[in-house]
Amino acid sequence: MVRTFSIVGGMLVISSIGARLNKAYETFWEKFWTILGFFLSLVLIISYSDTFPHNLIACGIFSAFGGWSLGPSIGYIGERFKWRKYLKDKGVKSKDLNRPSGFWGTTEEKHIVYYFEGDEENYFELKSDKMRELEDDFINNVLAIDDDPYNQLWQNVVFQAMISTCSAVFVTLLVVYLSPIDFSFLGLILFISLWALIVMRLLNYFIFKSPKQMLYQSYAGIVIFVLYLVYDFDRLEKANASGDASWETAVDIAVSLYLDIINLFMEILTAMAENQ
Repeated sequence: MVRTFSIVGGMLVISSIGARLNKAYETFWEKFWTILGFFLSLVLIISYSDTFPHNLIACGIFSAFGGWSLGPSIGYIGERFKWRKYLKDKGVKSKDLNRPSGFWGTTEEKHIVYYFEGDEENYFELKSDKMRELEDDFINNVLAIDDDPYNQLWQNVVFQAMISTCSAVFVTLLVVYLSPIDFSFLGLILFISLWALIVMRLLNYFIFKSPKQMLYQSYAGIVIFVLYLVYDFDRLEKANASGDASWETAVDIAVSLYLDIINLFMEILTAMAENQ
């Protein structure tokens, strides 16, 4: 158990450093090699899970790639958060507008338009000149400066997400070690639920593009990864009870817990940012 928690702690520290160093991808190829390196290092962990110290080196590489990709992901969520705060301060609101569609124009299609508060009739589209002016002003007067007016608000959201994640980890750990329930039944349920969430995320990203759906999916992701923590802590308890102190088991559970914690943090952060 100590070995597992030590590996998890080391991986989280390395990922935190990586996320601090890399706030955004400079090129497409940086993003490509980071994602590829992340999955290749996972293969290394599987291959050398029972070989010390190769397994620890592989875990370090894996968490470094994870942290390097984590920074831009957090930055993207933060940019969306600041953009919505900026639009609110500018008095920009949105509404659904029905417009004719189909071959004969007999069906109606909903789309979002924007307008300034008090001037609802003069609305503008997402790709209009007015929206481009707002985007340019946002880039030049918010994103381009270090201490932008929304930075402290965003830092507070990140801090709250971190506290919530830590609380979830400790609560799930207590639940597993104080409860007589065998949580192994969650394995298949969570596996199917996770793949369903991934499919819905892809559909929303490429087709629906709905912020509300993103929020609901984040809530679902929080539930899934909290239960994954319960499931993996239950695996750890069983390994400890059976006297399994092998490197392979420690590394396997440590990587699973690491991924649970990172993904739970990202889901909580997304939910908090989208819900503002």
